[in-house]
Amino acid sequence: MNNLITQNQKAFKISGIPELTVAEFERECREILGTGARMTGLFPIDPEAPYIKVLATFASDSSSQIHLVSARFDKDIQQEYESFANDFPLTNYFECELAENFKIVPKNHPWLRPVRRQDVILNDVPYQFYQVTGKEVHEVAVGPVHAGVIEPGHFRFQCNGEMVFHLEISLGYQRRGIEKMLTQANDYKQLALVESMAGDTVIGHTMAYVQALEALAKTKISLRANEIRAIAEELERVAMHLAGLTGIASDVGFAIGAASYGRLRTLVINSSALLCGSRFGRGLLRPGGTRFDLTGEAITKITKNLEQVLKDIQQTNDFLFNSTSVMARLEDTGLVHQKWAKDIGLVGPAARASDVCIDTRLNQPYGAYRYHVIQTVSLSSGDVFARTRIRTLEIEESLRFILELFDQLPEGKVYVEPCKTEPASGVISITEGWRGEIVHSVFTDQSGNINTYKIKDPSFNNWYGLALSVRNEGISNFPLCNKSFDLSYCGHDL
Repeated sequence: MNNLITQNQKAFKISGIPELTVAEFERECREILGTGARMTGLFPIDPEAPYIKVLATFASDSSSQIHLVSARFDKDIQQEYESFANDFPLTNYFECELAENFKIVPKNHPWLRPVRRQDVILNDVPYQFYQVTGKEVHEVAVGPVHAGVIEPGHFRFQCNGEMVFHLEISLGYQRRGIEKMLTQANDYKQLALVESMAGDTVIGHTMAYVQALEALAKTKISLRANEIRAIAEELERVAMHLAGLTGIASDVGFAIGAASYGRLRTLVINSSALLCGSRFGRGLLRPGGTRFDLTGEAITKITKNLEQVLKDIQQTNDFLFNSTSVMARLEDTGLVHQKWAKDIGLVGPAARASDVCIDTRLNQPYGAYRYHVIQTVSLSSGDVFARTRIRTLEIEESLRFILELFDQLPEGKVYVEPCKTEPASGVISITEGWRGEIVHSVFTDQSGNINTYKIKDPSFNNWYGLALSVRNEGISNFPLCNKSFDLSYCGHDL
């Protein structure tokens, strides 16, 4: 193989990435994908170069390695390459994004469609939504404006009566240009941007950002700071899983469960506030460590809160899963088979609910997860029940993990002044947000300033999984399927 092999959050020199011809690039990418590695990025780097240098990044879950390979595309001629998506469907959306943003064409792509522009593809060609024809077929369009406070997204269903043949999802209504802003902002503004890019995943994204900058600056933080970060990340996971359970219980009319999960979530986010003053974790993380240390009083209060959550959630789960009416709605609804999940590259709980057991905390360990093992579980049914049950199991494991860290929290400083970032360097920083794999790819110029910042939220992988889950379902089951994935509009749109 002709590629650079590195690891999660390990800095490397850009010059070490093999720069291949397009034909060599195609062969190398196919060979890497053939080993079972997953594509995690496909984007240009080195914006000052007289040509377009496209980087492909891949994560190998079995070896904890990251593979990087690049190709040189001449700006003066048609930029194209042979699509990988026919043989490796998980590359599909990455290729669409590259084409949309930089007009680099994947030849023979099976379905080139908009990622964030909704209505056009290459060279502003109007995009036609997929349509099923027939006398009994009708189309249902939902959004982008929805009732309540839900974010904007457009859903177009092809139906026969109540049954859904096909769902196409159109996003991009909240694109803010965060990746470009990150290359232009100072350190303080960068942190504010990362914390606000997906408001329900503050810790997950900020963790990827600060650890990327620490790697580029060769800054090592204490184990205590790493463990406080891990505690914050698991609190966010518990809180958001409880929010998802609240929504699922509400969607199936199980009011007592919805109220109970909502009450428990309040205890968890109040525990996050004891860490840093924010119930959503804002202001806790920064390059070099954390802004706040854990006091004995805070540990005592958080421990009391979490023990209460652990006790009460088990009883609430019993009520939920022993209800015949609830299980009738959850089981065999919104199926995503294991092969589909692998083919399209699902990540996080949605993948694990379809028996694809990938978890960055184990497969690409970082921070405190390098020293403390967290148990992950997968289920095989791939339905709404599995995606619900996974949440309850992950909550219990996260609570166990946090309480274990409290019992053995080491001494040490929680902050060290970071050094200047290395010039002409890069890093791939991967964390496991509550929705799944978050990837921040960061590159510096010859002066050590960030000139390329690429973000992949787990929703980028998983929206297509939602579309598959409603095939051959009654359209009335869409809200339940949607909540079982619980994806981010703004995280996708950036």
